Amino acid sequence: MFKWPGAPSAYASKHELADYAELICWRQGSTSSTALSRLLGRLGDNDYSGGVPEEETTDTDVEESYTEIEQRVMACRDGYPFKIMEPGYTLRANQEGENYKHLIYKYLLLATRLNMKNNRVHADIDGALLLEDLSAEVAREYLGVRAESLVFGTAAGGTSFREKVDELCKQMKEGDGFVNRDGTPPREQDGRLDVVVWKHFTDSLPGKLIAFGQCKTGTDYRSTLTQLQPDSFCRKWLQSPLVITPVRMFFVSEALPRGHWYNVSSDAGLLFDRCRIVDFCDNISADILEKLRAWTAAASEATELPSP
Repeated sequence: MFKWPGAPSAYASKHELADYAELICWRQGSTSSTALSRLLGRLGDNDYSGGVPEEETTDTDVEESYTEIEQRVMACRDGYPFKIMEPGYTLRANQEGENYKHLIYKYLLLATRLNMKNNRVHADIDGALLLEDLSAEVAREYLGVRAESLVFGTAAGGTSFREKVDELCKQMKEGDGFVNRDGTPPREQDGRLDVVVWKHFTDSLPGKLIAFGQCKTGTDYRSTLTQLQPDSFCRKWLQSPLVITPVRMFFVSEALPRGHWYNVSSDAGLLFDRCRIVDFCDNISADILEKLRAWTAAASEATELPSP
């Protein structure tokens, strides 16, 4: 998996090439399948012989990446920040009707393709933890009217694991607070729980829709797909069992290809990739948007991309 500002390898998948096309378009204002093929060194001198027009000469993998981009356009609704123009599979920055969803898409693109182990902090904001804040609001939007959410993971701040569990039970009105049955001190990462969303009934009785979510930036997410186990988390750390086992959610900054979707979803639970996150970011708070704007602007400047 390539990391920006590097380039994809000769064996890159079409969704990697689609990300690269978006990044080049972001930097230059536009790109095409031919220009991308040349940039990646996938066209030789012989490819231009025989009188074939340059714009008709493309690498097959690069051309197929534009099919991936077409799927992203559809999946993001009005949130995709680029436009495919004909002929020649030209990709242009979308300057018409630019909105905050375009900003969120660009944040997620960078949060996928930057090295988020050592290049995650920009403008004094941790871009990986920012995904937890964003995902909590997206999850609440997905559940709809009267849904509530809470950031449980590292982005929640410096309270202890016990205090976080107590606060979660208080807000969910279920679970009766923290318990430690075997006396082993819990660690911050116990349970791999990052965000929680639920939907109360007016009667405040137990037994409601609750979802536990995990968040991952970067491209190294496959080994974490099954780490979050809501039933195990509740048995270990809640005094009383929840009436209904929480649904699992998994939020990832990468735009996942359709060919991987079924298997990843089977392991991860309710899956929110980059496009699904953008699809349900209609009511993101001003505070989170400002953090997204600041991080993305600083990260793009540091990697020679225009301001978002």
